[in-house]
Amino acid sequence: MGHLPPSCSLAGYEEQIHDIVRNGHNIVYLYDFSGIYFYAVRGFKAGNEWLVIFGRGGVMETAFPPENMDEYLAIRGFVLLGRVEEVLRWTKEAHT
Repeated sequence: MGHLPPSCSLAGYEEQIHDIVRNGHNIVYLYDFSGIYFYAVRGFKAGNEWLVIFGRGGVMETAFPPENMDEYLAIRGFVLLGRVEEVLRWTKEAHT
């Protein structure tokens, strides 16, 4: 799709995704697609704002930099959950 330079390896792509989802300051959203829930993490990497989307069981579905992030999220009805660190803290507290 041209989102990454041709020189980017699979390991480089995976590292980029890892950095986005592990950054506690990045933002987590919930996306309901006809009753199937997806979670997305929004964050910057290499000068672009990326969206990493996960399906059931935490399997990554896709990762890409939308042209207009706010419009992309609004049109599809993504719901803000909070920052990664907040969501992880809430999840941990809910399970203790």
